[in-house]
Amino acid sequence: MSASKYAKITTSADDGDGMDIEPGQFVSCKTAKYVVDEKIGQGGYGAVYRVHADPSDGKEYAMKVEQKLERREHSKLNMEMHILKLMASQPVENSHFTKIIDRAKKDNFFLIVMTLVGESLADLKRERSPPVFSIRTGFGVAIQCLECIQELHKVGFIHRDIKPGNFAIGLPPKTHVIYILDFGIARKFTNENNVVKGPRCQVSGFTFHILLGFFKFPP
Repeated sequence: MSASKYAKITTSADDGDGMDIEPGQFVSCKTAKYVVDEKIGQGGYGAVYRVHADPSDGKEYAMKVEQKLERREHSKLNMEMHILKLMASQPVENSHFTKIIDRAKKDNFFLIVMTLVGESLADLKRERSPPVFSIRTGFGVAIQCLECIQELHKVGFIHRDIKPGNFAIGLPPKTHVIYILDFGIARKFTNENNVVKGPRCQVSGFTFHILLGFFKFPP
């Protein structure tokens, strides 16, 4: 499968303890060992790889890797793991969030193995000619994206990087489900008493302009 079909997570030894992770390499985690298939994303935090378990369970996963930082509280991967664990602990299952499958701490980096998803909304739009969704598709997508954001807000967090590239469809048989991704710069907006904190600043019309740019419908 091509790397474009997935949304965006120094090793001479099998267990890889550097950031140059190569296809075919084995990476041991807390509960299982995984084989790296290909890199499917790259960012300032690190990289994301498509992997499968060894021995194989017939499934593919995403492995998100982040280089160790001097201060753990600055880790984007740590924030992502915290939010996904929080969502998984809710009494009602949140179908718009990926699940953490495994994790590991190496000499030079941290990693989590998680649900693999399909193409991002940004990629799906680019593949269309013209690059817009139909009105019916656009409304369906908008409703699911708002559900994603609502569920995150219910646990007291704001995403802070809402864009088409951070939403993706699931893999078969869940291609009708939209997932929200990348919580590295998310922040908690409620205090320990679940009271909303005061805003740092007011950005007039922010949500309106985001939605205008997000969903472009044909005339």
